[in-house]
Amino acid sequence: MQQHFVKIPKDLSLIKQKFIFGLTKRQAICFGIGLVLGFAVFFLVKFLIGNLTISIFAMGVIAGPAIFCGLYEKNGIHLEQQVKLMFEFFKQPRILTYQTENKFKAIERQIEYNRLKKLLSDAGYTTYFENENKKVNLFEKLKTKK
Repeated sequence: MQQHFVKIPKDLSLIKQKFIFGLTKRQAICFGIGLVLGFAVFFLVKFLIGNLTISIFAMGVIAGPAIFCGLYEKNGIHLEQQVKLMFEFFKQPRILTYQTENKFKAIERQIEYNRLKKLLSDAGYTTYFENENKKVNLFEKLKTKK
């Protein structure tokens, strides 16, 4: 004797009611919008240009996003919600991670800085220049640029 089994999903919230032609209300509305826009563009382009291939291509370009919007769902999030979340994510400032400073490298940089400063002063070069009637240390200016 053969037994018949029906698979029932564990999460009943995943079951969606079918509205018409096996489509949910959302899918039916998006298909309707896509069809209306697609046919309008098809006849408009066919009237203006007269080329059937270009008319069909224009219809697909206009109707495609509306139909895709009705069909796309990832992790329970629809396309327009996904785009909205992505837009908000890229609009927010990035979270900066803490980076430690290597104390030994800082000491080495300071030693090199002092050595170069001494070499320049021994060679007769001044490490200061006039900037709007102020003495500005050339090395300090270079250090702040990094």
